[in-house]
Amino acid sequence: MSYNIQAGISTSHFYQYLTHSWKHVLPDAGRFVNLDSIARLVSGFDIVGMQEVDPGSLRSGFVNQTEYLALKAGFPYWHYQTNRCIGKVARQSIGVLSRFRPTLLTEHKLPGR
Repeated sequence: MSYNIQAGISTSHFYQYLTHSWKHVLPDAGRFVNLDSIARLVSGFDIVGMQEVDPGSLRSGFVNQTEYLALKAGFPYWHYQTNRCIGKVARQSIGVLSRFRPTLLTEHKLPGR
């Protein structure tokens, strides 16, 4: 499964990208409710690739979301790669959760600015 978790920010309407934009910078307790829902959803899969995962910055309460989801969903193996860092305020990464032990992990830089 591939899942863009939007750093754990839940949106149900288009206008919330504007009205909830502060959640891209500041922590929000509701983020963990959404992460727990994501954990329940992905728990039925063997391998999950994730985009827009926060590896532990201010906006996530300094919680590595890949690790959090792995623990909540029961995945014994997980890895993340940070691909954007805006100091301690916000970080962005990609992550993978797996029920299978990886034989090799290789990180490649993603193209960007």
